[in-house]
Amino acid sequence: MVALFPTLDIPDFGLQIDVAQFQPTDRPIEDRFSIDYDEVKSRLILGVYDGHGGSDAADFISKVLPKRLLKYPPVEHECQFQDLDADILLEFRRNHSLFHKRSAGWRNNARVVRSGSAALIVDINTDSLSATYANAGDCRMIVCRPFVDAQHVLLETEDLNVKTPSEKERLAKEHPGEDQIIIGERLFGKLMCTRGFGDGHYKLPRGPFGKLHKRYVDILSRIEQPGKIPMNEQYASYFYAYRSPPYVTASPESRTFQLEKGDIVILASDGLWDLVSSDELAIFVHEAVSVHRNDMAKFLLERVRCKVTPGDDITIITFKV
Repeated sequence: MVALFPTLDIPDFGLQIDVAQFQPTDRPIEDRFSIDYDEVKSRLILGVYDGHGGSDAADFISKVLPKRLLKYPPVEHECQFQDLDADILLEFRRNHSLFHKRSAGWRNNARVVRSGSAALIVDINTDSLSATYANAGDCRMIVCRPFVDAQHVLLETEDLNVKTPSEKERLAKEHPGEDQIIIGERLFGKLMCTRGFGDGHYKLPRGPFGKLHKRYVDILSRIEQPGKIPMNEQYASYFYAYRSPPYVTASPESRTFQLEKGDIVILASDGLWDLVSSDELAIFVHEAVSVHRNDMAKFLLERVRCKVTPGDDITIITFKV
């Protein structure tokens, strides 16, 4: 199923945003996206959120994170990613503490903790065209300058998951002596992600003899999606080497860069990047510009689908400066 959204313009600055989504099956899409513009601060934040284990984390983060970031300067993005994730986990622990009463939204919070989501945002000053990205996961952003180089990207973020050498090195450094963290190119043989929100079962503390963690997993298993085997019935296979959490972090990689008029920024979930390379997409971007396509996200999705059949959710945001 293809979902298209109206092209958005910020006419005072000549900026154009287009969004397209694709879901290859009949199940609900787990990706989310966000577009938040603060006219007073001249700040535009675009975001893509790739959910897994349900859409709860992606849905929550897409609504809360951008508005939170707009309250602070871009230099604070890393702290705000970490603080938001910590707040989510703290609420969960309080809801299930013997010394606190459950909040009215405890079930929604538990669903956010049980599911997970990568998060990629770019924060653009629409006056100066200075931009800062923050990337926690394996969504990817590329910047193209099609009239300068039609076949290569000017800038791209690094995919952060268990396949990334730097992520393997980070995990080895943070968890010395634990040689069973990555099995079969998965975290504990289960999860591709090493950064993102939610996935609380890979972040919550063990407690003495691991009993506290088992209790938390029991709680999360009660709100498991119908038809799935609960985690607590598979505890040994999920957490056989769970010693020194957290193993997943919401801390993003961040960088500030300068855009120019004519640049095109693409943010997309990994369902797109599993099918094409950044440079291949840059060629498609040049084609779209050459034929004056305003619905660039739709055009890119069409070109990719002609090349190969997608097997995962795809979300694409294009931003034309």
